[in-house]
Amino acid sequence: MKATRLWIFLLLILLITSACTSYHRRKGSTYYDYLAYTKAIPHLEKATAKLDNDSLQMKLADAYFKTDKIDCAESLYVRMFNQGNRNAPLLFELGRVTMANGKYDEAADYFRRYLQTHRNDLIAKMLLTSCNSVYMRYRDTTLYKLKPIPEEQFRNAFSMVEYQNGAVFSADKEVFSGRKTSAWTGNSYLDLYTMQKDSAGNWLAPELLQGDVNGRLHEGPATFTADGSTVYFTRSNYFKRKMVVNEAHENNLKIFKATLVDGKWKNLEEFPYNSDDYSVGHPTLSEDGTKLFFVSDMPGGFGGADLYVSEWDGYAWGQPINLGGTVNTHGNEVFPYFHSDGALYFSSDAHNTMGGLDVFITYSDGKRWATPENLNYPLNSTKDDFGFTLSKNNKSGFVSSSRASSDKLYAFDKLPPTFNLYGISHEKGSEKRIEGVTVEITNATTGEISTITSDVNGKFKFPLKPESDYHLLCTKMGCFSKTDEISTIGRKYSEDFYADFEVEPIVINKPIVLENIYYDFDKWNIRPDAATELDKLVKLLQDNPELDIEMGSHTDVRGNDQYNQVLSDKRALAAVNYLISQGIDKNRLTCKGYGEKVLVNQCKNGVYCTEDEHQKNRRTEFKVTRIRPKK
Repeated sequence: MKATRLWIFLLLILLITSACTSYHRRKGSTYYDYLAYTKAIPHLEKATAKLDNDSLQMKLADAYFKTDKIDCAESLYVRMFNQGNRNAPLLFELGRVTMANGKYDEAADYFRRYLQTHRNDLIAKMLLTSCNSVYMRYRDTTLYKLKPIPEEQFRNAFSMVEYQNGAVFSADKEVFSGRKTSAWTGNSYLDLYTMQKDSAGNWLAPELLQGDVNGRLHEGPATFTADGSTVYFTRSNYFKRKMVVNEAHENNLKIFKATLVDGKWKNLEEFPYNSDDYSVGHPTLSEDGTKLFFVSDMPGGFGGADLYVSEWDGYAWGQPINLGGTVNTHGNEVFPYFHSDGALYFSSDAHNTMGGLDVFITYSDGKRWATPENLNYPLNSTKDDFGFTLSKNNKSGFVSSSRASSDKLYAFDKLPPTFNLYGISHEKGSEKRIEGVTVEITNATTGEISTITSDVNGKFKFPLKPESDYHLLCTKMGCFSKTDEISTIGRKYSEDFYADFEVEPIVINKPIVLENIYYDFDKWNIRPDAATELDKLVKLLQDNPELDIEMGSHTDVRGNDQYNQVLSDKRALAAVNYLISQGIDKNRLTCKGYGEKVLVNQCKNGVYCTEDEHQKNRRTEFKVTRIRPKK
């Protein structure tokens, strides 16, 4: 009897446990399907603790990911992988989550595995490319300097825009017992807040925007007309105090307009292209108020959320126009910001990101949009970076980021790239460093002239300005002058330039061989390869206008003496004529053919020599014949 009672007791425990597991499985899945992730997580955790079910584990890991519990998501995905799960959805999510944690090599391996069975998945291809090129995101870490905006009362805050003498942003708070919460985050619903600065530049306590803009559910982001009297903002779709959801249990977003009346926002109007069937949100206005950019997942897009623009014709907003496949992807393009200089900033999770959302910039020439460019680290990170806005002077702004485990506001300074010129002066043909070489640096853009001198180690350094052309003149008494050109125009990233100046003394009547000056057999015309070498001499003569030279041509001993003399005369003259054709004053030039009279080796008549040995005698030289007084 005791054994029977024990068996019945154990059976009851098993039935109760099974019933609890079934309850948590059902509740967790329901909350997940309704995007109530914070409510889904505890039920799914209890269900998966008792039930080894891939579908439930995938839902739990995704709920972790969507509530910024990235480490928990990765741990669960990896556990499933180690247990032998190799299905494609798991591989894709493993790629995303390891990428979000900065493990790019691992992420790339998961994406490659995934693409073996899903070769046409454009998002996976983009993310794999991002993993393989992520080092480019760190190419210049000096262009943005970020500083967190301390505001402890909010759990999440984002999309800060300048308004009047302060700023407006969207934020939620931790909710205590008895108050209505967002099912996704477990926090309060988002509201629009404003903050001002005191005389010392410190942020004052935030306040809710007054009037009708803040309702019962989510509000934000917002954009304002230039005069500050009108706001367009995002709001959750609800009717008579009840949230409206579509068949996928999604609450769509809508854009609303309000005007400022006696310090309060009144007269709410819906944007004419709102819908109960899809979202329309994240508005940003052009400075003149004639263009409204926004985000929508309306039918006919490229997939996910796309960027659109609507134009004001003086009476009404025009039909939305999709920005096209250069900007929009099969992923999500969100949080646009249109700057007064014509640049469009936005965030994407499918262009070449560092992981999650990254901020990109693009421009339009009126016909097409340029390929978006990642703004790189430290503005972007492995987490979500979005809600970028920029001051009118293009020097500071705000960005939102989840890099600190929740969405936070950051102020940033936008800094110009830095450029430096590093130079070394050394003796020609050796590594001996030369002190006292003067380098005159002319900024051709501004006309500013600076002079520096090489130190005891032959080195010099000079800071260069952005968007400038520079002309360098390197001189030392009794030596050939050298020039160089450097430009920072159009360069977006910090860069160092290097100049290697060979110092060569000027010796009157000392022959200097021009290497690689060749002529066709029995010819004297200047071949293209010879012209390339003679162009170097052209530059030398331009750099040293006080020098007169003689061009000399030599042959080997093959052929009779008179023939070689005539041939060398013609070749020397041809070289001089080429210099004249390139702008060198003919009065600075003389020419002379030496035939086979001046050999540089033993290859005289009757001595066998190789072709290479004969070639050394078939040479073209120049020598300085006079140094004119400088004017």
